[in-house]
Amino acid sequence: MSTGSLRRRASSDTPRVRPRRRLRWLKALGVFIGLALGVVVVVTLRPFGGLGLGLGHDTPRPARAQRTLVRPSAVGPLPTALDAEWAAYADRSTCGDWAGGDGLSAIRLSATQIAWFFSDSYLGPARPSSGFRLSSGLVHNSVVMQTGSAVGNRFVTLTGGGTCSSTTAASAVVSPQREPGTHGAQRYWSEDGIEVGQTVVKFYNSYLMGNAPYRPTGTVIATFPAGQLSAAGRGPAQGGVARPGLIPLPGYAPPGGGAPIVWGASVLRVGNTIYVYGTQTPDDPFPYRRLYVARVPAAQLTQFAAWQFYGGYGLWTAHQSAAAVLQTWGSPLNVSSGFSVVPIGQRYWLIQADPIAGSQDIDAYPGGAPWGPFDQAAGIVLYRDPGIGLNAAHDFRIMYEARVIPAVSTSQALVIGYNVNSVGNTVGCIPMSWFSSTVTLPRFISVPLTMFTAGPGTGGSGAGPGGGDVTVLTGPSDYPQVASRDPAQWVNEWDYPDGCPPVPGVGSVRARPRAGGTVTLSWPDAGLGVAYRVYLLPPGASGYQLSSTVNFVLSTTTRTISVTLSGLLPGEYRAKVVPLNLKIDSGHAAQVAFTVPGG
Repeated sequence: MSTGSLRRRASSDTPRVRPRRRLRWLKALGVFIGLALGVVVVVTLRPFGGLGLGLGHDTPRPARAQRTLVRPSAVGPLPTALDAEWAAYADRSTCGDWAGGDGLSAIRLSATQIAWFFSDSYLGPARPSSGFRLSSGLVHNSVVMQTGSAVGNRFVTLTGGGTCSSTTAASAVVSPQREPGTHGAQRYWSEDGIEVGQTVVKFYNSYLMGNAPYRPTGTVIATFPAGQLSAAGRGPAQGGVARPGLIPLPGYAPPGGGAPIVWGASVLRVGNTIYVYGTQTPDDPFPYRRLYVARVPAAQLTQFAAWQFYGGYGLWTAHQSAAAVLQTWGSPLNVSSGFSVVPIGQRYWLIQADPIAGSQDIDAYPGGAPWGPFDQAAGIVLYRDPGIGLNAAHDFRIMYEARVIPAVSTSQALVIGYNVNSVGNTVGCIPMSWFSSTVTLPRFISVPLTMFTAGPGTGGSGAGPGGGDVTVLTGPSDYPQVASRDPAQWVNEWDYPDGCPPVPGVGSVRARPRAGGTVTLSWPDAGLGVAYRVYLLPPGASGYQLSSTVNFVLSTTTRTISVTLSGLLPGEYRAKVVPLNLKIDSGHAAQVAFTVPGG
């Protein structure tokens, strides 16, 4: 179902385990992972470039340095504007518009157009105060075309078709071919991409349907003619359709069990060579994600036979089965499902959201070449988001898949976009996304390049390793608070095997029968997000009959629930009230006997 899918996408590498095992998982697992209103502005910054290339594979490994945290000390206009324009687009969304999503990446097509790619994407309407309760649906990937002009930005959402239909559900831009009997058993999530010539080349990884942890099954390359994307961005505001060409890549699972290598977590171009990074999650030991890299001439990117795979010790091989893990033996470096590798100065930096579930950090690790090794001990904490945390005070928000956005970066600063989501459930198992659409809006920061090129040092607030001006610019941190208004009504879904706490019971029911065949039943509210079914046992009947349903109660101020039943014949009755959560699991019911008077 659509509700909660983004949240579960974010936790796809973190199975729902029993509480006694949760700490182990949170420390070991990489989270797979998915805003203030403001003035809409036209982003006309120069494309990413001029950062310099790293040295060859014989470059000495960087000296070990203390891992430092650079705290943002100012808020600049770029992240604020980016946050605001996506919030504004979501707030005015209709059935054909993107209203929230994860898997953020972008490719600039021209000075005035950017193609933004998302994985799980809600379609509107959605609002900060009402969430996705009335959403038109969810697709597992989408493209949003942004076209700038002198009067502002225009956004057009592209899907696989079917938006705003009363008879069919919207489909994703990239969807699996349904084999007989599979019922669409896989979904595709967006990874990184690049424009080569007049073609946008994007990687999509397929995953089995079902609950987290989602198991990857393979990779396809999607090819979008840049001209078609550009035209769609200037076309009708609703109902845009994109149908790229798809090229499946041969799958390979390394010995020892686990998922196959999936490609496209990051794409890096150095001259005429493109490096494509892949990840693999073994069954045991789990679940530190293994990192791989392949290289290919840019003109042959979509020709898998032309790929070469790094085999270790500076050697490359034509066989995927001979690819070597980039992490050195014993390295604690765990990679996210989505990250960036960028050349800055004379090193290459792997930039990612910390894969530990609930972490607030976006980190950067240096390496001497595109194939690393990337040194965790010399890593830098680029940013710590104060709005992230696995508790009610932070609305159980998580961050994941931080990527550099070359389309809006400059020669002086990297703009990094990252996904935000929530693993908060009410006691009735209603996800946070039902209460606020801001749960799934992307966030942005801007990191000056001087932070990476300064020499080793002590670091500290407002200064990088070398002590220079490395202020990290951020957007607003004014997440609308939901769970903190009534913390007792919220839980962390990862604390429960199926994501839902036990359904609260109904303590008692009162009946007030009246002449004329009516009765008012009332009972104390069992909890936020709980629904109720009311059953009656009429005089002489052999079993209870469903008489009324109370939909999920989403107000934190409700204290008493009541329903009035009419058309009852005189006689002795029994009523039963059964509490239900979102999955239609039931809790302890309460009963009451009453008599409907005659006359």
